[in-house]
Amino acid sequence: MVFAEECNPTSNDDWFDAKRRTFGGNGGIDFIDAERLEAMIATSPNATHLRVVFLVDTMQISVVERA
Repeated sequence: MVFAEECNPTSNDDWFDAKRRTFGGNGGIDFIDAERLEAMIATSPNATHLRVVFLVDTMQISVVERA
């Protein structure tokens, strides 16, 4: 299981409020195809993070390379 930094109950006391603002009142679960995710990460060997952006009806995933 993976949590967004702001929605991690082990490191943020206000995780539920952040989760509700991001996902709304539902469970906030989306499944991502692991093979596609691994292929995307493999193209950026210096990647350190994933960026996930939630829009009204889509979710965008990209890799972040930090110097």
